[in-house]
Amino acid sequence: MAVTTDGGILSREAIEEFCAEQRKKGRSPAGVEAYRRNLFRLYDELPEEKRITANTAAEWRSRMVADGVTPRSINTRMSALNSFCDYLGHRELQNHDFVDEPEVALPELTRSEYLRLLSAAKHLEKERIYFIIKTLGGVGLRIQELPQMTVEAVRAGSVEFHYHNNRCQRTVRIPEMLRMELLDYAGREGIKTGPVFCTARGKPVARTHICKMLQQISQTARVDEEKATPRCLWNMYQNTREDILNSIFALADQAYDCMLIKEEGVVGWGA
Repeated sequence: MAVTTDGGILSREAIEEFCAEQRKKGRSPAGVEAYRRNLFRLYDELPEEKRITANTAAEWRSRMVADGVTPRSINTRMSALNSFCDYLGHRELQNHDFVDEPEVALPELTRSEYLRLLSAAKHLEKERIYFIIKTLGGVGLRIQELPQMTVEAVRAGSVEFHYHNNRCQRTVRIPEMLRMELLDYAGREGIKTGPVFCTARGKPVARTHICKMLQQISQTARVDEEKATPRCLWNMYQNTREDILNSIFALADQAYDCMLIKEEGVVGWGA
């Protein structure tokens, strides 16, 4: 291993082996490339001996803050180093002192605007982006999770996502109507296994391409470009679910109140 119990040496070979392992686990090409790019940034900044110690992460963080690197970029680079250390079995070299990111208020994509995006994609006969929109907004996926929406998962009716080297996971149900639509779509496209949304070579569609397609659809749908994003689709799904749950809770309160009124009529003090 490139890193030993006393810190060790960070090598180019170890970075490439780590990235190869991430590809085997199904991480998107863009995600693997981000890991590779950020780890080589650290490699280039380390002294000549390229040694990683328990202080390396904290010192790297301090340098980035001093250089004016954005909080998001700092945290992304720190996460890459933490994942690499975990891969090597040296969690003692990790650092979870991330930089607080300023909250950015995202524009809210309404349900009617979501439906207009779907209608526009259908009108333009853009079937793939139609179902990508429907999957992101109807199932509640983050764009980085889309490659894990495989034909096998659609057949099973749910998809299980794993994070942080399988230490965390979540399972998402695929609504039956959408499940049947996606299976029909995959059948028409000749996709029998792997990601439902893929290129002619079977590779997952790139995030940048998805975002570009959304922007193009937004013009026909008369939806602001800043709202036609995977993140806004995710937020719309979450807001829709929360509104439904709030309605259910309100109905439950009403039913409970009615029950108490009936009971009061039978055993109330004044009955």
